[in-house]
Amino acid sequence: MIACADDYGLREDIDRAILELCSLGKLSAVSCMVLFKRCDARALNGLLAHQAKLDIGLHLCLTDEGLPLALPPPEGKLPDCKFLFRRALLGRINPQEIFRQISAQYELFVTKCGRRPDHIDGHLHAHQLPGVRVALADFVRSLPLERRPYVRNTRMSVGAIRRQKLPWMKSAFIGVFGRRMQSALHAAKVPTNDGFAGIYDFKQWRRYPGYLPKFADCLREPNGILVVHPGVEENWRRQEFESLRDFVALEERLNRFQHSSS
Repeated sequence: MIACADDYGLREDIDRAILELCSLGKLSAVSCMVLFKRCDARALNGLLAHQAKLDIGLHLCLTDEGLPLALPPPEGKLPDCKFLFRRALLGRINPQEIFRQISAQYELFVTKCGRRPDHIDGHLHAHQLPGVRVALADFVRSLPLERRPYVRNTRMSVGAIRRQKLPWMKSAFIGVFGRRMQSALHAAKVPTNDGFAGIYDFKQWRRYPGYLPKFADCLREPNGILVVHPGVEENWRRQEFESLRDFVALEERLNRFQHSSS
C-alpha cells in the first residue's frame, strides 16, 4: 500500500503536517503543487530530505486556487473548478493546450526539485477528466521509457468499500473516471496503481479515525494508493493528520511504487 499525501505547497500548515508524518514514517508518497510560487526550492528541501523512503510527485493544478503562480496562466487566468469540469464533460477541453500545461508544470517540478517526479496526479482528480487524461497519457508516453513516472487512477472496488461499511457514493462517482483513466494508461503502457481508497465526504471528518483502517483494508495490492490530505488549520485536515499520526500499524503496511506490479 502507498499512503500518498496531496497538496504539498498549498499552505504552510499542510507542509508542516506532511513533513511531520514523513519523519514518523507514516507516508510513502507526497504530491507537490509546484505551480504555486510558495512551493519553492526552500519549501521542497524539507521534503527532499525524505526522498530515499518517499515517492515525490507532481500534483497538477489546472484550476484557480487563489494563490500567486510561478508560471503565467493560459489565457490570463486559470478557470475555477466548476468551469473546468463543465467544459471537460461537454467535450470542450483542448488536449494540446492541456499537454502544454502539463509539460510546463513538469519542467517546473524538475527545476525546483532538481530531479524528475516519481509520479503525476491531479488536484481535485482533474487529471482524469475527458480531454485531460488523453493529454496526460500522451505527455508521459512522450518521455523516454526509463523516465516515465507512474500516474494515479482512482478506480475503486465499490464492493470492497461497501463490505467495509465505508461511504461509497462519492467513491463510485470518482471511480468512474478512474476506470477510464486506468484504461487509457494501460493502452498507453504508462505505469499506474492497482486499487485506490480514501474518498469520503469531508463534512463527516469526525468519522475519519474509524474510516482510516478500513480504507487500508480495501487495498490488497502493494501499489494500491491510499490518498490523504493532512493539515492543521481545517478540522477535516487536522483529523486526518492526527489519525495518520496515531495509526500504529500504518508504517508496516507501506510500500513505494513498483512498476513491475502496474
